[in-house]
Parts: sequence; structure tokens; C-alpha cells
Amino acid sequence: MLLSFCFENFRSFKDKTTLSMIATTQRTLNDVLIRKGKHRILPSAVLYGANASGKSNVILAMLALRTIVKNGSIAHTANKIISSMELFPFVHDNNADPITFEIEFIEGEDQFIYRLSIDVEPLKKNGKRRILEECLNLVLPKRSVMLFHRTEHDIFVGNDSYALNMLQHQDTKALQNLVGSIIKNMDEEALFLTGGFKSTISKAVADKVIDHISEKILSVMDLSDMLLDSTIIATDDPVIASGSVIQEKLFDAIVSAADFGPQQIFLRAKENNDQGIKELKMISQYRKTTIPSELMESAGTIKLLRFSLLLRQFIAQGGLLMIDEMDNAIHPEIMKAIIALFGNPEVNKNGAQLIFTTHNPIFMDHDLLRRDQILFTERDPDTYESTLHSLGDFGSISVRNDQSFMRNYFKGRYGRLPYIDLETVLTHVMED
Repeated sequence: MLLSFCFENFRSFKDKTTLSMIATTQRTLNDVLIRKGKHRILPSAVLYGANASGKSNVILAMLALRTIVKNGSIAHTANKIISSMELFPFVHDNNADPITFEIEFIEGEDQFIYRLSIDVEPLKKNGKRRILEECLNLVLPKRSVMLFHRTEHDIFVGNDSYALNMLQHQDTKALQNLVGSIIKNMDEEALFLTGGFKSTISKAVADKVIDHISEKILSVMDLSDMLLDSTIIATDDPVIASGSVIQEKLFDAIVSAADFGPQQIFLRAKENNDQGIKELKMISQYRKTTIPSELMESAGTIKLLRFSLLLRQFIAQGGLLMIDEMDNAIHPEIMKAIIALFGNPEVNKNGAQLIFTTHNPIFMDHDLLRRDQILFTERDPDTYESTLHSLGDFGSISVRNDQSFMRNYFKGRYGRLPYIDLETVLTHVMED
């Protein structure tokens, strides 16, 4: 479960910015919160902001961290995120600060903080890159324990009793010898977490952190394209024979509940590549005739059904979904149902979380979301720097639950609203 995500010098965000999923002291809608130990955690958050205010950059920042950890290195590759790192720093002044990410999360019974600081040459293609700092801490009830701290030229591994127990090393001298050998071969572009720490110090701890960031967090910039990509419902299950037709109960339930029609929608397995991975194509049955779903169903229906498989996976296993402009692919009323699903502890038993950006003010409903679940990005017109804040930051006196959040939003009480005088702009351009 995500507790907080911080980033600095990333795209339009120059200063350290924190996305917190820790609930404030607000008393309303307490029943939607995820309870884990002493923590009261938000199950969802919705992010508003004008075009170019920076809200998509929040999603992109998490995608960048996830991709780097999954890749294990910041070295140049064909990966779009990794290859674009020179475009990530704030470029509207001459700052030379590093890009920094910090994520605090709970995995099982353990709470970790992982921090990564990267130096790149802004706007210089194929420029030099290097990791300046990387650290992993274990958070205990009353203090934080350093498991490792990697600097530009050195590596330190925690040697107090908690750290040694977590790392399953008791001989501190032998541990230091291991670290010494790693330092001699340290690569300035390779992560210590996925490299030396995993292979030499503690594979168990490394895997727990790596798997959480790279597998339990899904950050999506274009949900529509992702859902139209058939790999979202691909499987490598060898038991499913090619050509098999699978009746998906989830599809039946959604088609019936949404009143999409009398048809049934199935999945048909087919080989996807030379490795034998099977792709599950959607097919519709009308009066005992089977037809490819894309020829019969609306794009919205297909997206919703595909998304339902992803949704079921996260609700069943837990994890974080971060999606840019999610409601472009899904109807607002269905979005409300999805938000309510994440906020139902009886269904969301494993603490899955959802964060998405939108322009639709319909979600500004105090019966649907708490004040601390409604976030805003704003960009300074002079410095071009973005900031992030929540409705909860305004306080209970300024933002009362008996007031209309939507009405106040359009009055500009929660930040600057987008405005372009298109009439003047177009007239001026056409006259030229």
C-alpha cells in the first residue's frame, strides 16, 4: 500500500512535491479508509488541474520510478521512459539539481522507504547519467532503520541489530567485506537495489521491494490504448488450449448489470507469438452466431470489460493503479461505482488503491470522496512551476461538507481555473 510518493525536479515540478495517501484527521467517511496497524490510508484519490498544470506529470513520475526499478539501470535503452530521461528535469531555469524520487509503502508486514536521486544532462540527447544517491530504510514503530545508503562513490549497509536481522547477516566484518567488493565494481548507472544488494546482501528484501514497485504499482498514461492492446488479457497458462472459448462470469455480470443487451461475450484463446503465449480475444454471441466483439460492441463496452479484468486482479491481490484521465475510457457513473468499490473494505480486503486524473468535476462529491482524496495541481504563470495540494489543505472551516465542492471549484476557490480567450486568439491569427 502506498503511504506517500515524493518527487523533485521532475518535469513541471521543481521543488519537492509529496503525494500523500495518509488520511487527515477528517472524521467523515472514515469507513472507506484502509486500516493497517496505526495507519489510516486513503483507498483512492482524484487529481484535478488545468491543462499543462502538471497533473499528468504526477502519474508520469511514478511511471518513471517503476520503469527504472524494473529496468534495474538508468543506462540508455530503447525503452521510451528510460530513453527520455534528459527531458525529465525542470527546464525553465538553469538549475542543475538531480531528479529525485522517494516512495514509502507497506509490503506485507514491513514498511519501507526507497529513495533514488539521479543526475542527467537536461535536454542533451545521449548525455551522461549517474546515480548520486540511493537508499532503503525499514520503518519501525518509533524509528527508521537504514538497510543501505549508496552515494556517488560509496555504499553503507546497516549494521545495527534490526538491520542485520532483516538482512539475515550476523557477521558484520564479513558483511563489510562483501560491501567492499561491491564498491570496487560499482556502476554509476546501475541500481544497487536490483544489482549488488539483491545478488550479494539480501535477495529476500530486494525482491520484496522490487516486486512491490515494479509489479504491484501500475502507472498508465493512456488507458484507452492500453485496454485496446490485447496483451492486457493475455495469458501464458499452458492448460488453455488454443481455440478454447472461455465463459467469463465477470463479463456476464457486467453485461447484465449495465443492460448492454441480450448477447453473451466470451474470451477465445489464440497463440500470440513463437513462445506460445496465448492471447484472449473477445467474441460476442448473437442468436448462436459468434462474431468478433470489436465488430458488434461499442468501444466503451470493450474498454469496460477489459478494464474489469484488470480491476479484479488489483482488488483480489492489492496494489496501486495510477491512471491519467481514466474517465476518458469509462463513463463517469461507472467511475463512481469503481471509486465506491475501492472504498468498501468488505470487498477491497487487500487494500488496493486508485489514483486518477480528470477534468470532470462530478467526482467532487462529499458523499463520494473525502476532502483529502480530492487533489489539485496548479502552475505558476511566472515561474512555470507546478504545485500539488489537496482540498484538505484548505481546512474544515474554508471547505465545509455542507457546501458544494463543485460550485466552489468553478468559483476558483481551490486554485486558478483554466482560461483562454479563444475568440480573441482566433480572430488575431485569422487576421494575420
